[in-house]
Amino acid sequence: MPGYVEDTIVALATPPGLAAIAVLRLSGRDARRIAATILGDRPDDERVERLLAGSHRARLAVVRDPDSGVAIDRVLVLPMLAPRSFTGEDVIEIHCHGGTLIPDRIHRALLAVGARAARPGEFTERAFLNGKLDLCQAEAVADLIEASSEAGRAAAWQQLEGGLSRRVLAIRDALLDARALVEAHLDFPEDDLPAEAEAEIGSSLAASTSAIDALAGTFARGRLAREGLRVTLVGKPNVGKSSLLNAVLGHERALVSEQPGTTRDYLEEPAAVGALRILLCDTAGLRGEADEVERAGIARTRQRIASSDVVVAVVDGSAPLDEHDSAVLHACAGRPHVVVRNKSDLPAAWRGEPSALEVSARTGHGLDALASSIAAALPQAEGPEPTDDAPLVTRARHHVALVRAGDAVRRAQVALDLGQGLDLVSCELQTATTELDRLVGASDAEDVLDRVFSRFCVGK
Repeated sequence: MPGYVEDTIVALATPPGLAAIAVLRLSGRDARRIAATILGDRPDDERVERLLAGSHRARLAVVRDPDSGVAIDRVLVLPMLAPRSFTGEDVIEIHCHGGTLIPDRIHRALLAVGARAARPGEFTERAFLNGKLDLCQAEAVADLIEASSEAGRAAAWQQLEGGLSRRVLAIRDALLDARALVEAHLDFPEDDLPAEAEAEIGSSLAASTSAIDALAGTFARGRLAREGLRVTLVGKPNVGKSSLLNAVLGHERALVSEQPGTTRDYLEEPAAVGALRILLCDTAGLRGEADEVERAGIARTRQRIASSDVVVAVVDGSAPLDEHDSAVLHACAGRPHVVVRNKSDLPAAWRGEPSALEVSARTGHGLDALASSIAAALPQAEGPEPTDDAPLVTRARHHVALVRAGDAVRRAQVALDLGQGLDLVSCELQTATTELDRLVGASDAEDVLDRVFSRFCVGK
């Protein structure tokens, strides 16, 4: 990272705007000198150096304009000195009054005396480069900040505590041991591989393959915990899809009208279902007779059905079923889905098939049962909370690395079984360990790191 050793970075670590307090964060070898330049009850206050020398002890101080010496604010200063800090460098936090003006003036004052504005994710990047976090843990920092469900929070916390990294590194160590055993016999190519050594290597490869596959197999549940379920409401016009979306959200988000075809395109809104986050989508009603714009909306509805984790097929319980309802149910076939019989507050026009959940978007009847049914329609979204013993793979990057590592180990097993040469076995095991190293960031190209940390917010 250019200028990494010399630069001291600064950023506002709290959201801008009206608030009781704001926190500015400095990190770098000159953090104490830079902070001392603008702190003190008077411009020549000799107590500032002592104030900044005590690590992890918060003290009151005054921030002054470096040019005029005019006081800007009375603040709380918290030094966290290397190596006992998040980044592994000297870190100084300045807790000032919130709002827009005061944090901005302090930020500009720190820039004026030598700090540099931090890039997005640069504090966490420095923590990674200084060995305070591996790459999985660094990504978990962003996931924890962005978590909007209990399942997402739990998965991010488990990863931040090192659960995934420990499992990956244990597999990597086993593969390194197997590779060492293979290469020990590569030194004596004229000798056949002893049967007991071949059995030991084969057993190690089989165990590693199972461990990799088990970890990669958690991706479906892990993705749902991190990103949430994609849930789509489908049905013919005027069955109450938009009213149902508004009822689940608890506020009026979609326009509701008795005129058919009001919804011409899909509408997405985040919501909560139990411990999971969902992205709830209202769609254009499925029917045969429609104008050109509505037909385009219907085409998008069918695309949403194909890409959704769960589809909620909405039918009107107060009106007889017709061919349009049948077409909706047919469109949901083969996808995880829940059939909802809406308008249960009105006299029923039919009962029996299809088996449906009774719901009233108007009164709220059945909404709790709907939430449970959505979760139950996708079994991998259920299960125990993540623990250190059962880490979840939550990112596609992790899943791809595990799949590639597993494929390489399988190729090594085939080469061993068919006697294709220990050099090929060793090469495939090296490929597998390299993929696992990339997963935890032990051997990542700079462009990969840039992609990871550029998605962080400034100040983290």
